[in-house]
Amino acid sequence: MSDVWSTNALPAGEQLAFWHDLVCDTFVPLDVATPGTGPFTGSLTTHQVGTLRIATVDADPHCVTRRPRLITSGEEFTHIGLLCKGQAVVEQDGRQASLHPGDLAFYDTTRPFLLGFREPMEWKVFMLPRRLLSIPEADLRRMSAETVRGGEGLGRLIVPFLAGLAEQTGPYGEESSTRLAASAVGLLETLVAERSGRQGLTAEAGPLSLSPRIRSYINERLPDPGLSPESIARAHHISVRYLQKLFQQEGTTVHRWIQQRRLEEARRELSRQGRAAVTIAFVAHRWGFADPAHFSRSFRAAYDMTPREWRKFGRTGE
Repeated sequence: MSDVWSTNALPAGEQLAFWHDLVCDTFVPLDVATPGTGPFTGSLTTHQVGTLRIATVDADPHCVTRRPRLITSGEEFTHIGLLCKGQAVVEQDGRQASLHPGDLAFYDTTRPFLLGFREPMEWKVFMLPRRLLSIPEADLRRMSAETVRGGEGLGRLIVPFLAGLAEQTGPYGEESSTRLAASAVGLLETLVAERSGRQGLTAEAGPLSLSPRIRSYINERLPDPGLSPESIARAHHISVRYLQKLFQQEGTTVHRWIQQRRLEEARRELSRQGRAAVTIAFVAHRWGFADPAHFSRSFRAAYDMTPREWRKFGRTGE
């Protein structure tokens, strides 16, 4: 299913304000500016493929800026922008990428950036949670605002694949969506590894990598209390021993990683405003903990405070 929005039916005086709110709700808080004061035409379509959220933007010339005052704590995302029509610039970390149709660039939502479109454009954005990328932070930072040409090197493979994901909005089955998202992650990891000059790609950094696919599978099933190494291994046609080996290479275990992710999601839910009516037991059950007491003990061990204390501090902003 796709969600579609457009300024076409709005009075000219309301179009830009609507567009500003729309891009902020879809991506992250941004400032929006246009070269003139006249009518503004724009449309935006979004859909989900596994853990990958994809947006297609068709709009008149404009500029969006992620300023320091707009950046708050929250989940970290890496965005990959693919230009399909027009010209664009991406600025971040003191670098500027000049893009033509078929080119792409990375940018990070946790740091200031600017996207400038000098003429009518079509821009596809692939929004990926940072935690799903098995890439050293330094390597990923070096990729921000670097032009990746669609007609050169790995760009000739990656750009058509990403463009196809953006165009084909489904419907995909759950398993197909998970595999497609994992393939996209693997290709992007391979691109970053190549750009960073890393020769020996590990099992986590190749297009056929199991690790990103397995992490995506786990993230989509965190609420299931029956999620286990056995069910994960069976779904990926590997042995439990091999599954454990993959996580050992990351310095953790399957059980530990699942619990860490469940605690992270529970903590995020408890800190949301307006959630006081939701009980601790409900949140525990929602994120796969069958025993609320076990959840509370695990939460305290991880964050040095109880779930109730965390919710209190989160709601007061402390």
